[in-house]
Amino acid sequence: MFKTRRSDHILEIAYSCVRWFFVPTATLLFLKYYHHTTGDLILFCALFTVSVLYMGFTEYVLHRTPITSMLYRYVTRLGVFMDYIAYILIISLTGGTHSPLYPIAYLIILHASLYWSFTGAMVATNMMIIGYLGVIFLVDGGFLDEELPRHFFNLAFLIMIGVIGGIIVARERKHFVEKGIFENLAKKDYLTGLYNHRSFQEQIRETITKTRHFTLIMGDIDYFKNINDRYGHQVGDAVLRAIGSLFDSLIPSSQGRAFRYGGEEFAIILFTDDRHMAAEWMDQFRDKLKALEFGSDEEKFHVTMSFGATSRMRDQRTAELVAAADALLYTAKEQGRDRVVWGQLATNPSQ
Repeated sequence: MFKTRRSDHILEIAYSCVRWFFVPTATLLFLKYYHHTTGDLILFCALFTVSVLYMGFTEYVLHRTPITSMLYRYVTRLGVFMDYIAYILIISLTGGTHSPLYPIAYLIILHASLYWSFTGAMVATNMMIIGYLGVIFLVDGGFLDEELPRHFFNLAFLIMIGVIGGIIVARERKHFVEKGIFENLAKKDYLTGLYNHRSFQEQIRETITKTRHFTLIMGDIDYFKNINDRYGHQVGDAVLRAIGSLFDSLIPSSQGRAFRYGGEEFAIILFTDDRHMAAEWMDQFRDKLKALEFGSDEEKFHVTMSFGATSRMRDQRTAELVAAADALLYTAKEQGRDRVVWGQLATNPSQ
């Protein structure tokens, strides 16, 4: 879903650039060839002012607000209707249906299909036809016999762009969404919702390549086999899901990421090598984990985890770093479990 929104965002920026191109183009065109009366000039100046103000606000929203926000959603979709109104007015001022800016209609139809798929393309096409007919009667002076072939083909092309463009955009968006779903399934663990072992390997290699300072934490649920044996695998799965949700809720994507490394083992990458910050996060996680209850009304239990944590040493490779954190994890188990053993970090270990 995020990739779809990101793709839409890039297209919105492209549409914004197109608007900024057409504003001076339409201005020069109007002033040089179509400026005849004071009324036309006043209407054009009003259209120019409103357009620039709206486009400036749109630029702010595109570059300064999250793409998931309601403001972003409303402004980008409102852009389709604003473009339509501006389009009808500008072709009315630049020659009516003879306007050289007439093909902008095709871009508006495709813009509508971006958000409302085939239905949006059809609605936009019908609105364009209504607008075109209105311009014929109000600006061109009505249908003339010698103009009928041109009107026929203009309207036919509008319909063809709406139908074919709407189908193509709808199909491509469907494929894009399906591709994103399959990629997500390949990268995420179905049970916990966390990214899987494969994603962990990709993320840690990428982080090392960027020479980013980070802390690697390997964690393991204490006595997980006993939980499965005593309470059943469904309860064991519930424990894994709860821990996955806890990791996901406590680690913002800007600060790190948690992974299901395999079985009952997890890996956490925190984008910091500050021991105090890492220890503070670990303490918060362990406190919340201990507050969770599992089992039935007749018999409830709590779970604990053991952790090994280390920051990357200079020129340390992925396998060496994982092995170091894994060794610290097993040290935590040997020391009695339910603890964190720190490696290449500053100050004293935190239990």
